[in-house]
Amino acid sequence: MNSKETFESIRELIKADYPLIYAITTEYNRTMQYVRNIGNRLGYQFFSWDCIDGLKEHKKIESGRYSLTATPNCDDYIGLLNYISDTSIEVGETSEKSIILIEDMHRNFDNPEVFTHLRKLAEKLKELKKHIVLTGPFVKIPDELEKYVTVVNIPLPDRSDLKKILNKVADEVAINEDLEKNFIDSALGMTDMEADLAFRLAKVRVGFNTKDAAQIIAREKEQIIKKSGILDYYHVNDDLQRSLGGLENLKSWLTQRNKAFERKAKEFGLQEPKGILLVGVPGCGKSLTAKCVAAEWRQPLLKLDIGKVFQAEVGSSENNIRQAIATAEAVAPCVLWIDEIEKGLNVGGGEKDGGTNSRVFSTILTWMQEKTKPVFVVATANNIQALPPELLRKGRFDDIFFVDLPTKEERKNIFNIHLAKYQQQSIKDIDLVAGKAKYFSGAEIEECVKEAMFIAYNENPNVSQITATHILSAIEPIVPLALTMPSQINFLREFGKSKRARPASKEPNTEELAVPEKGSKNMVRTKQEKSFDIYDDN
Repeated sequence: MNSKETFESIRELIKADYPLIYAITTEYNRTMQYVRNIGNRLGYQFFSWDCIDGLKEHKKIESGRYSLTATPNCDDYIGLLNYISDTSIEVGETSEKSIILIEDMHRNFDNPEVFTHLRKLAEKLKELKKHIVLTGPFVKIPDELEKYVTVVNIPLPDRSDLKKILNKVADEVAINEDLEKNFIDSALGMTDMEADLAFRLAKVRVGFNTKDAAQIIAREKEQIIKKSGILDYYHVNDDLQRSLGGLENLKSWLTQRNKAFERKAKEFGLQEPKGILLVGVPGCGKSLTAKCVAAEWRQPLLKLDIGKVFQAEVGSSENNIRQAIATAEAVAPCVLWIDEIEKGLNVGGGEKDGGTNSRVFSTILTWMQEKTKPVFVVATANNIQALPPELLRKGRFDDIFFVDLPTKEERKNIFNIHLAKYQQQSIKDIDLVAGKAKYFSGAEIEECVKEAMFIAYNENPNVSQITATHILSAIEPIVPLALTMPSQINFLREFGKSKRARPASKEPNTEELAVPEKGSKNMVRTKQEKSFDIYDDN
């Protein structure tokens, strides 16, 4: 429900003579303005009360502004409630219709005199066209009042609200429609105060005629993430084309979906993408993809740390995951990265944790299926066997991509990326280097470049560039993971060939891994490998 629909429901409650309305919000001023406008249109007197200013009547004057008149003897809750009770006396048709908005009364709900007073007022006010609107950041209602209070959740500013704030800050400066959409998208999830300040900061730094302003606004959302305590916020500047080697099919898919966030795409009827699942060989760019997507789409990157979700207190884990989801939706549009999802959401062993893991997993699955906010989920997984079938079925993700070991051409691309990253431009024979790095993952190639730089520096600290010989020396002692655990890597690659996942690379990797025969002296397996049923028929 958006802001317009929510405040329309409050207007209907007032017209229907509901005496007590509890508005859950942290935006007191915005809520007060909306409710005051409702009262003004319906011909109601409007009063507001807080513990600093007491009770004040708001009267609209000719300029369109409101003048505030203080009411004596209403400095505390009891004085306020006594005043409401004393003035709530029906005098024929002369009784004034009124709305009184009270801030933070929940702080005194442990006082029996307060909630008893409110209960008695509720029975009286519904006949007198008088209404009390309570505001507070969360629901805290005594059992004695539950049947008398109607709770309304005030949403954060929607697009129309944010557009008004943006236009006010822009101060008649014309903004391109596409840029305006980007700015409003970036501000979604902020309160009116947060959005106003973010718009002002963007205006001061770069103005409203560049996409960079959207990034400045989005970065201000980091404050929201820090307050949640469950999600991590990542600053990223990785480029999808220049930082990620190979994976052309995946990069093409992501580039196409970037257009779904444009204004014309909305008018055309395109839906924002829901997410992707990346499965495959460790160290081949799955996590880097999540970072590149966020940078490419100019959206904040949030990482869900499953370890922070689970708590010992009963019910805390489920509440934490709901809070994390709510935070991600408040920040949307954004990219939500769930790394190694199979480890954090292992639903086996419910007898050990009382079913907490299963409930958290179920909450995430339901949200992924039903979510309407533009939260793009990038989930990565290495152990395919641990993935539950519910996660792989259509509807949870837009697509599932398999990330294989890089081909020779992709290894050349990856070498060039990392050499450029460390300002090493003297390597000419990349073809030879890439051939020697057969079966190497992207992460292992990066480590080769780093190791080659150490070797070159130890030889001669005065030489700033490494040679192909240095890289070949770095490659020589490294045994890649694919050769360390060939059976498990081959199992992953068979999954990729099964057409249950779309290949991330344009060309398939035809370099076959040789698996030592069982009982061979060269076959050394870890305890986990021995217990992994795909390795042994016994």
